[in-house]
Amino acid sequence: MKLFKQILVFLLFLFLLTSLIKNFFEYKKNYSFYEDYKNDYEKALKQNTSLKTQILKSNDPNQIEKIIRNKLNLLKSNEVAIVLPNPTPTPVMITPTPIPVYAQWWNTFFKIDL
Repeated sequence: MKLFKQILVFLLFLFLLTSLIKNFFEYKKNYSFYEDYKNDYEKALKQNTSLKTQILKSNDPNQIEKIIRNKLNLLKSNEVAIVLPNPTPTPVMITPTPIPVYAQWWNTFFKIDL
């Protein structure tokens, strides 16, 4: 009878352990799905706000005028255009790294010229 109880308790423990492991892995899977869904939702919100901002900018008459003037290179009557040339890159002189002091002393005393 005692052996029967031990086997029954062991089987109950084994059943509970497998159920716990199964639930743990399912929880991890659901949590990763939740995180992915949450990240997608946040990206969609950011994109939505940027699109709404672009719509507001495109409906603003001042912004429309500014875009047209920039594309056609036009000026208002009180504006002055300043044309700047593109900067040319200046060449940089590469200086060699100096020889360390100990190497200079070594060369001074022990270098043999043949």
